[in-house]
Amino acid sequence: MKIGIRRQRLVFLSLLLALLASMSLVGGSTLAVVDQEMLTNGNFESGFSTVAGCGSVGQGWGCFTNGGSITYGFYDDQWAPVVADGAHSQLIELNTKGLAASEPDRFAGIYQSVHLVRGGTYQLHLSGLMREHEPNSAEDPFRYRVQWGYTTDGNTDWSTVTNWVELPWDKIDNRLSPTGMESYSTSFVAPSPTMTIFFRVWKKWGTPGRELDVNLDAISLFGPGPKNPPIPAPPVVILPGPIELPTYPILPDNTIPILPPAEVACVGPNQIHNGSFEGGFTNGVGNYWSAYTTGGAAAYGFYDEMWPRVITDGAHGQLIEINTWGLAASDPDRFAGISQVVYGLKPGATYEFALTGLLREEAAHPGDDPFRYRVQWGYAVADADPSQADITNWVELPWDEISLRTDPGPMLSYRTRIAAPGNNVIIGIRAWKKWGTTHRELNVNLDAVRFSGCPGGVLPTWPPTQPPVDPQPGPEPICVHVVARGDTLGRIAARYHTSVQVLAQANNISNPNVIYVGQKLIVPCEGGAMPPPVVRLQPVVVVEKPVVMVEQPSPQPVAPEAPVCSAWHIVVRGDTLNKIAARYGSSVATLTKANSLANPNVIYVGQKLCIVK
Repeated sequence: MKIGIRRQRLVFLSLLLALLASMSLVGGSTLAVVDQEMLTNGNFESGFSTVAGCGSVGQGWGCFTNGGSITYGFYDDQWAPVVADGAHSQLIELNTKGLAASEPDRFAGIYQSVHLVRGGTYQLHLSGLMREHEPNSAEDPFRYRVQWGYTTDGNTDWSTVTNWVELPWDKIDNRLSPTGMESYSTSFVAPSPTMTIFFRVWKKWGTPGRELDVNLDAISLFGPGPKNPPIPAPPVVILPGPIELPTYPILPDNTIPILPPAEVACVGPNQIHNGSFEGGFTNGVGNYWSAYTTGGAAAYGFYDEMWPRVITDGAHGQLIEINTWGLAASDPDRFAGISQVVYGLKPGATYEFALTGLLREEAAHPGDDPFRYRVQWGYAVADADPSQADITNWVELPWDEISLRTDPGPMLSYRTRIAAPGNNVIIGIRAWKKWGTTHRELNVNLDAVRFSGCPGGVLPTWPPTQPPVDPQPGPEPICVHVVARGDTLGRIAARYHTSVQVLAQANNISNPNVIYVGQKLIVPCEGGAMPPPVVRLQPVVVVEKPVVMVEQPSPQPVAPEAPVCSAWHIVVRGDTLNKIAARYGSSVATLTKANSLANPNVIYVGQKLCIVK
């Protein structure tokens, strides 16, 4: 009996030890696996990062292109018709609009490295869509393809992949009217414990004037293994293309150098996305652009403009409105504008910025400052955080005409060239309402915005070294202060140790509370007294740099020889005394005498001339 009891106890202890051993094996084994999602941020809901040379790429993913005469773009797309999971998808763009030709076989894509279980079976799934600007059914129906492939050693060089597989996505939708996302699924056995999965967009032919947009979303790789963090992606891989932009020295202090017309036109691809505003709008702001205002006592508006009279490219333009209609009071210096970050520039290389536009107002206000509204542009390096880039080098465009809102004049144009200060640059364009006038409506139209690489040209020294010319030499020293933003007559008086009354009298200022940015004021020279009220200005250097127009005090003819002026003419850019004389039916000699001009070939932008016939 006791022997039987002992045997039962031994069997029980053996079973208990075996159970404990099995539990300890299960608990401590690294071989225990479970099916789970292996990719990070496959639905792109975990955010995007800015990658130099690409753009906005889903976090956890790398990117690549093969360069060439084409523009690439990577974006966080939040348009519901092209999103399959959540509120975001990865948009990849290949664009040859504005190019005379391109190369065939252009590629752009994303990738991610993962740790798998060798021999494990994995399910790959993704959703996507191909869209084109005005697709042509007469072209090759398979001119664009989406592919996937992998490397088995964790290699992240997309050009080494040899097992590309085309997805059966044959539909090419109109870019602005997608018909639904497509899906793809497959399974494979992992040949190695570390793999890199690639997805790429393929533009087969070198057709110019095309824009291909491919959205990818809901990318899933499901199978066995503990979920490990993705292997960090190396920097973007860009194979060299045929256009090599030359390098020039970068000028310091955010200086905007202006190039003379180059022998070789700037025909590189437009780095600005939706610069023609034909790519649609979101809340009144052109897609790919960001909008901002300075708030205050003013109303702001951003609109998709479709009136042909204020459009130069296509059927759409960006309209920016600053409105103080119906307000009892407003604030000076109200701004509203748009900005965009351009990626993948070559630091020091020459790029041309160009656009067209127009200023319009609800009614004519001839008694107001003629330069009460301005349009400006500027740029800043945006390599670290585009949202924190601060543009400080704003330049006024020489757009001085203010049309009636319902009767616009011709669209104005502007172009200039700069040396890229970094790989990524934020470009801003803004409308400026200078004064706190009420019951005003300013409309600014913008269109045909371009930022293109220039394969030639040399940056000149800036500013141009040219000795000043004084048309009225005299023995007394003359000191001039140029009014800057934030200046008041009180501050200027304190700086030069004088008084507001003295400055107002010396500069013929009727209202000491009204001075203008760019206005040139006579001030006391260092250690000396106030010079006589005669402003001596350097002549305008005719370059493609905006000139701030300054109204000069009208000449004070000596009685009794004072001429009788039939009209007053304010000199604008491009004026000559000969043109002005012809316009008013006068002569150069008559105007020279009437205005006491020492040299009829020297007149100034903003100068007020007495017209005598």
